[in-house]
Amino acid sequence: MRRVCWIFDLDNTLHFADEFIFPQVNEKMNRYIQKHLGVSSTKASSLRQTYWDQYGATLRGLIRHHNIDPKDFLKKTHDLAFHDDHIIFENLIHQIFRKLRGRKIIFTNAPQRYTTIILKKMNVHHFFDFIHAIEHSKFHGKPSTLSIKKLIRNTKTKQAYFVDDTLANLKKAKQYGLKTIWINDSLKKPSFIDFKIKNINAMRRLRIKPV
Repeated sequence: MRRVCWIFDLDNTLHFADEFIFPQVNEKMNRYIQKHLGVSSTKASSLRQTYWDQYGATLRGLIRHHNIDPKDFLKKTHDLAFHDDHIIFENLIHQIFRKLRGRKIIFTNAPQRYTTIILKKMNVHHFFDFIHAIEHSKFHGKPSTLSIKKLIRNTKTKQAYFVDDTLANLKKAKQYGLKTIWINDSLKKPSFIDFKIKNINAMRRLRIKPV
């Protein structure tokens, strides 16, 4: 019998990053860009957002256009104060993962160390068989073609359900044969989305079959 394989994004999928985590990361990125490129704080913030919009990850634009050292960038911009009360997640997440059968993979544009810390703070790290961080795709983030190809190759995964909050990531995954689950509370549901749920708690109501 085939097993269900699950691929999960991290930030704003498994935990809510917007209130405490992303502001810290964004501020550190702005300072890093300002220092290493010699630009104003306003310009640094603009570049950070522009490259995120264009490439799915600010780092990709900095590598391509400014020859930034990716390891140094990730180390310094994701060295955060990981206070327990800053890691916010759904109250049923442990129950859901205990009951969710099948292989589980993290697919994130975040670095490995940051990802591991977040998962351990949430006490869900033991549920996952593999973490595919941005280092594993040669610093190409979702939704790049190289990123999804590296995920499939590195995890030996051909068919799976991919859970993410970002449409562009899901659209690319659909092109490579993955089933898509979009975390969003809007009324729209694009054709490349197989399931739409408001939050991770809603996964317990999905009728999922092996793929």
